[in-house]
Amino acid sequence: MISLKTFYFSYRQLIISCLLLFAGASFSIEAKIVFTTDGDIYVMNDDGTGRRRLTKSTTETHRYPRWSPDGTKIAFTRYMDKENRQFTSELFIMNADGTDPQRLTDNKVADLDSSWSPDGQRIAFTSGLGGRYQVYIIEVSTRAVTQLTGIDDETGSTAPDWSPNGTQITFERFIQVPNGIAPKTIYVMSADGQHQRPILPDPPLNGPPTFRFFPRWSTDGKRILFYEDKWFKEGDVVKFFVQQIGGAKKEITDINNRLGNNLFLAGTSWMENDRAILVSIKIKDKPNANYDLYRYTFDTRGLRRLTRDPGDEEWPDWTEGTLSVSAHGKLSTQWAEIKHAYHE
Repeated sequence: MISLKTFYFSYRQLIISCLLLFAGASFSIEAKIVFTTDGDIYVMNDDGTGRRRLTKSTTETHRYPRWSPDGTKIAFTRYMDKENRQFTSELFIMNADGTDPQRLTDNKVADLDSSWSPDGQRIAFTSGLGGRYQVYIIEVSTRAVTQLTGIDDETGSTAPDWSPNGTQITFERFIQVPNGIAPKTIYVMSADGQHQRPILPDPPLNGPPTFRFFPRWSTDGKRILFYEDKWFKEGDVVKFFVQQIGGAKKEITDINNRLGNNLFLAGTSWMENDRAILVSIKIKDKPNANYDLYRYTFDTRGLRRLTRDPGDEEWPDWTEGTLSVSAHGKLSTQWAEIKHAYHE
């Protein structure tokens, strides 16, 4: 007969062996990057693996997906006509696995560029409700809509992004000019629409037309990532910048040094607690060029291409998520407990 002590020792050895086998395998548990490809929404892991399609439509186009703060839902824009015969779009949300899509707006105009409040209760977005693009907020539970910009003037505003502490919103704002093409710059305002002000000086109006796009707050709330497109006679030049709130503007030169200046951009996002950024880039000089996702890491100054499919990967967003992508991170506590039990 096997003693209880012998049985317990064997059982522990079996558990340890299973955990060691499990720890040796690194596999995808949860996708962290959401993006669009050719009008549908996909997710994948940080390294480009585990790609999974969430939407599939022959009549509609999906763009601008954004994770909710807890990573359980995705807000996105649905263009109601895939062939672009109509330019109306509405805001939707769905679960992180693509289930239970819910329509938030029904305005018959362009509603787009969603950004969640940190508590997940509200979404800031761009809408053409008043005939000109402005920034609005919608309550997710009640669908109540509040206009934030364009109340005291007719200057258009787009692409809002909520600060991590919920007190401010950054956005793109058109610069009023007497005639010609209106440039764009980056503004910040209180979450109620008050105290709208630029975060950096306007570009000179006697220089090339300049457009600053898609501002994104860092997780520490101290910096804003954006990209700048200048139109020169010989062609436009796109560059990446990080603006310190109340401080200096710093250019990320490594991306252009690697890929050149002849680029198209389709979205940016911070990654890994501000240690990296995620960008969608098309290299116009490349034959059969398409948008691909790239990851730039600040410490190593490394640029890594994450996607190589023939489609256009655009509008990426990253979330910390609720589970580790690798099994290793989840085993440390269990392994410590097993070792403790083994030596008792």
